[in-house]
Amino acid sequence: MKRNLFYLFLVLFLGSCKDSSEDVIERTSPLILTINNIRSDLPVMKGATTFNSPDLLLNNLGELYYFVFDATGRFVHQKKQLKGDPSFGQISDELKVGQYTIVLLSCTGSITVGTTITTLAATKIMSTPASGDIFYKKLAVTVTAQGISESVLLDRVVGCVQIRVMDRISDNIAKVEFQIENETPYFGINTGEVEVGNLESRSVSADLNDSNRGSLTLGLLIMNNQAPITANLKFFDASNNMITAKRIPGIVNIRGTKVSVEGRLSEFMSAGFTVSYNDTWPSDSTIVYF
Repeated sequence: MKRNLFYLFLVLFLGSCKDSSEDVIERTSPLILTINNIRSDLPVMKGATTFNSPDLLLNNLGELYYFVFDATGRFVHQKKQLKGDPSFGQISDELKVGQYTIVLLSCTGSITVGTTITTLAATKIMSTPASGDIFYKKLAVTVTAQGISESVLLDRVVGCVQIRVMDRISDNIAKVEFQIENETPYFGINTGEVEVGNLESRSVSADLNDSNRGSLTLGLLIMNNQAPITANLKFFDASNNMITAKRIPGIVNIRGTKVSVEGRLSEFMSAGFTVSYNDTWPSDSTIVYF
């Protein structure tokens, strides 16, 4: 009798173990994200990648990053797509049922992502002069057994600061350089904000010729929207000696907005200027008059 009870207990125990092991296997559900479009296109200028319409901008992005973090903010995995990939702009993934934070980053050039990613709070990207236009989206996603499919609209995280010389530049000037002193290259993907503790200089220049000497526009795409921008406009002769320069402090950079520093060559040496902003990029310029 005791032996029969022992075998019965053993059978029940093994059966319960089998059921538990099957319960441990977690099924995954499909997740599909389609990048529909970007909010607007860029103004035409030297120093910033330009496109004819918003519909064309997605086709000219250089990189697309996709990051997944679980409900605690712990890194799960990432994917990277490059311009020319057949599925560029559409992310397909398999995730277990649950809550996630998904971050999408894209640019017309290239950005730098850390090699070791641990948590959402600690992850940041670094822009470079070659990054161009940068776009971002942070999503809270709940994956169910039925899966999920969403269309995503990315947001621009740069503003455009440009300089325009409105009259003919004299023949003794061979090159013009436009410099921003205080760009913030690091961007936290959890907060969606730049880090103000690290600053870099960014610049763009143009050699003058008959086609641009009459009217010149130079521009830079800048992430720093936390502190006023300080710009410098420099004029050089054929031997690359600086003839004169103008420092322009206090320019407020706003995401998705173009601010334009404009004036005639003689006016660039004056003391004062005013600033106004255009929040419907790329319509009429924001004007800074000297």
